Parts: sequence; structure tokens; C-alpha cells
Amino acid sequence: MAQDRAGGSCRTADKRVMSACVRIITAGIALPLAQLAFAASDTVSGAGALAAHASIDVAISIPRVMQMRLIAHPAALDVSAEDIARGSITVSGPSIDLLVNDRSGFNLRAELVSAVFTAVRIAGLPATVQAIGAPAIVHMPTMVGRPRPQPLPVAYELQLAADAVPGRYTWPVALSLQEP
Repeated sequence: MAQDRAGGSCRTADKRVMSACVRIITAGIALPLAQLAFAASDTVSGAGALAAHASIDVAISIPRVMQMRLIAHPAALDVSAEDIARGSITVSGPSIDLLVNDRSGFNLRAELVSAVFTAVRIAGLPATVQAIGAPAIVHMPTMVGRPRPQPLPVAYELQLAADAVPGRYTWPVALSLQEP
């Protein structure tokens, strides 16, 4: 019983200390604000009443975010004789997870990094990307004000060079994000 009273006294004392701390912190914040308001105030001297005016400017800066994550992209491609006869290979199954908070949208740059392939067409994005020989830069619409989308399933249609031979090749497409 005596132990219960002692425990209750400690809790009551803790509450009083916490309440005193909150009052001290509040006073510590309010005093500089009051001093700031007084220093920035306009005062009327003379027989008239005193008046004080103050203003506080608040600015919020949101850092730019440009993130791209490639999901289930193969590290290498096996090109068969049938693929060469057809002239192209289609890769379905990969996804691209994008997060960009620029109100102007963003640019997606696609580049072929293997001489075995002459062109790539990427379907499934907000805009179709097609790079033929040289890198392609395609403007994508803004994502601001919309819920974050799920990763976008994409398909790559890769055109083979006329002198391509069957074999295993590293992934031939490099993607990057750029500011608009």
C-alpha cells in the first residue's frame, strides 16, 4: 500500500515536472517572438494610443526528386538464329519505377550501348521512346499532384544489326532521367 502511494507520488511529481518543462519551453519560444514583434513594430508616439504590428515570413523549400528504378531487367540477352532471321527481339516483363516531383515533368534518355542492336522502341511509358542509332530524349508529363504510380510494365523491341550473330550479349539499353 505504502509502495502504491510512493509510485503515485512519483507519477504526480513527473507530471508536475513535465508541465513545468512545457511552460519553460513555451516561454522560451514566445519571448523571442515577442521581442521580434516589438523590434519590427511601428509605434506611434505622442498623446495617441500605441500600436504594434509585426509580420513573419515563412518559406518552404522542397528538394527536387528524380528517381528511377529498373525492375526485372535482364543483365544479358540471348540472341538466337531465329531472332536474327526475324531482325528483332522483344523483351517483355521488365518494369520501371519512377518518382519525379518536378512540375515541368522530366526527360527520359534512352541510348543503345551495344553495336549488335541498331534501334530500340520502349512501350508502356506515358510516351513511347524510340532510339534509332543515336540517343533519344523524350519529355514525360509531370507526376506532381497525382498519387505515386505503381511501377510501369514496359516492353523493349530491339532491332538487330544486319551483321549480328547468335550469342549472349549484355543488356543493350541505358536509361537515365534528366531535368526538362
